[in-house]
Amino acid sequence: MQKKYFKFLILTCIIILVYGIGNYFPLEIIKPNYPETDILNKSEYYRFIVSIISAFITFCAVLVALFKDDLREYWKRPRLILSEPSQITIEGFDDNETEITNRALVANKYISRIEIQNIGNISSINTELLIEKLEFKAKDSTIIQEIECYGKSLPWNGSESTTMVLPAGVKRLIDIVFISVPEKISKPDSSTVTSPSKIMIGGITNHIDKNNGTWFATFGLYSQNHSLVTFKVEIEWSGIWKSRLAEFKSQYQIKLV
Repeated sequence: MQKKYFKFLILTCIIILVYGIGNYFPLEIIKPNYPETDILNKSEYYRFIVSIISAFITFCAVLVALFKDDLREYWKRPRLILSEPSQITIEGFDDNETEITNRALVANKYISRIEIQNIGNISSINTELLIEKLEFKAKDSTIIQEIECYGKSLPWNGSESTTMVLPAGVKRLIDIVFISVPEKISKPDSSTVTSPSKIMIGGITNHIDKNNGTWFATFGLYSQNHSLVTFKVEIEWSGIWKSRLAEFKSQYQIKLV
């Protein structure tokens, strides 16, 4: 950082020096003295053009020598983009259910993901995703409720880590929404009650009584060597659980906005 400021100081001094020379140096001394009626011949003309080009190349060489590393860093950088994967919402199954069985598989959760890709030419360092803002609007209501967010980073798919080095040209998925299956809870009197499905967005569990409505979530993608990328997701759910994805899609929609 100090080296960068030192180069900037040198360039500033050069600019001030050139400005001073241009304003206070008696340039008339170096002005060629020849009759205005004289005409440059062909060789003199080309020599004049070559001297201008040489001066420009020398100036560029000085700039490159001073700011070579900075110019290289400008062209070498990560570029993070977000998109919806080909299947944004998938089913989750109980590990025991996935073993060989004669029963048809039924989902025990639904997961919605987002795809993050680095289309730059170097890796993005310490890349992490966290929720910035979450709001809910119940169906047939105009009141938007803001849900408190605590800024917890989300784990990357296939990893327990919340930060990742994302190499150039690589895509990664990260889960942003979980919807759990209704659960049967035993009561002290041996009876059971069914707990409704719960939705978790960006690591924030919904504690609103009714799930029927629309959520508006704002996420922030952070990286040590990339500027902040924000995106919004709109989630609409009737609050109804279906055991197969084909049926559940009629009750649940998610999209980037």
